[in-house]
Amino acid sequence: MIAAASPSGIIKSDPVTFEVVRGGLYQACEEMKSTIMRAAFSPLLSLSADLSCAILDPQGDVVAQGNDIPVHLGAMPFTARAMLRGIPPAAWNQGDAVLCNDPYIGGTHLPDMTLMSPVHRDGRIIAFVACRVHWPDVGGEVPGSSSVTDHILKEGMRVPPVKIMEADRLNMAAVTILLANMRVPESRFGDLQAQCAGNRRGIARLSELIARYGSATITSVMEATQDHSEKSLAAGIATFPDGRFSYEETLDGDGYSDGGELRIRVSLRREAGKLVVDFEGTSGPTRGPVNAPFAVTASAVYYSVLAALGAGTLPNSGAYRNIDVRVPKMSLVAAEPPYPVVSANTETSNRIVDVILGAFAQAGAFGIAGSYGSAAVYTLGGRDPQTGKSFVHYETIGGGLGAGPRWDGTDGMRVHMGNTMNLPIEATEAALPIRFDCYALMPGSGGRGQHSGGAGSVKRLRSLIDHLEVSILIERTVSPARGRNGGADGALAHVRVVRAAGAIEEVPSKGRVVLAAQDAIEIMTAGGGGWGDRPRQWETQSSGSHAWRRS
Repeated sequence: MIAAASPSGIIKSDPVTFEVVRGGLYQACEEMKSTIMRAAFSPLLSLSADLSCAILDPQGDVVAQGNDIPVHLGAMPFTARAMLRGIPPAAWNQGDAVLCNDPYIGGTHLPDMTLMSPVHRDGRIIAFVACRVHWPDVGGEVPGSSSVTDHILKEGMRVPPVKIMEADRLNMAAVTILLANMRVPESRFGDLQAQCAGNRRGIARLSELIARYGSATITSVMEATQDHSEKSLAAGIATFPDGRFSYEETLDGDGYSDGGELRIRVSLRREAGKLVVDFEGTSGPTRGPVNAPFAVTASAVYYSVLAALGAGTLPNSGAYRNIDVRVPKMSLVAAEPPYPVVSANTETSNRIVDVILGAFAQAGAFGIAGSYGSAAVYTLGGRDPQTGKSFVHYETIGGGLGAGPRWDGTDGMRVHMGNTMNLPIEATEAALPIRFDCYALMPGSGGRGQHSGGAGSVKRLRSLIDHLEVSILIERTVSPARGRNGGADGALAHVRVVRAAGAIEEVPSKGRVVLAAQDAIEIMTAGGGGWGDRPRQWETQSSGSHAWRRS
């Protein structure tokens, strides 16, 4: 066993041990993710990886995290601290696990279920492992639990911190209540068991590190890595120019009203060594589901600041110490009960990023243009006549990343606050009574300029059954991704239904439709903004401009 150094000194006194242990912590997160993906029932998890894993210290601060979903991970400390308030540390025993999805106390939205487990050594908690997993359905008014509603109760089941596992045994009374509110309970039970397996893997890897290096050394590394990230980002903040730099945009709408009045405004300034990110001037809460819980807003801020000023900074709670997030009470970026929130996690969070990066551009600190500002969520639900069983499906669609001063934007990818993978259409068609007619990039949809914005995507699916319920949550159908430094704006998103008889119906950015057999819905995501007003001497389509289509 290696003798422990002080938290502040281990980097200098034993840098090799520091790097080995720190690398082991981050690797444990990756193994947790791999375990969950292999064990999960939902394609959204096993194939698209809509999940995140982290290791936290006894206070609930993130020490290490996987290369996962930014909106999940920035919110993780808020959720962990809420769990520790709800269930004090003394009540956490070896083999316990606590489940929570409450967005008002640190969660993101109801479909994101966070499971946290303690890591004990010699009778005390050394750390926690946690995973946040998107369940494709948590009950509520519509299949997929992601649609236009005007109350949190209509969005699904809200779970305060509850011990779902005690002494390595599931609390089946709590599980039974939970699953009774789900449309496909057997799949949700499988996803919960996958989360438990992921946490067990994290505990095992952390226990191995503790056995090899000792709990005192592990504790020192966990403290030192946060201090290191704090100092690293502080150096970046010190380069931020004096002055106050502001930017604003409006959302497309909330499903009940137009988006012109739904304003997100942010100003940036350096104050006493900290970067103040102030949302004064942002609109108040709204009826529809675009209200962002504070944890989601903070996640978007942390991601944006790290992107702009944190080159080389490892993401953990230490990096966030010098970021001061200020929000107006009862506003679009500080949701309180009972305002619905499901779309803030996917749409509002991405628009917050574009607004913050727009303010950075005003300061000359970061030059990326606007992006497609969305996750382009669609959900499906119905009853399969061949099996007689209910089904649900949740999926996101990629769009265009904004261009920068030295690069074109990426085509057809989840960007910024989402980091999920493309869900193969073959797996979806095999499991559901739908057929994809088209899945393609949209050449020319990225804004032109010295560097072109990334291209949006188009996905067209056809129902093979009657009464297929479809919900849409998307952005940039009204306000395009803005070009930067003279670059052109990206093309707008668009959604429409093509009925079997040929009639075409426009679908709003947040809406619901019911498809009959052979009806199709076509979802086109927005292109990213271009950068620079000097076009290149040659023209090209997006680098991935090939398309997949069925005749």
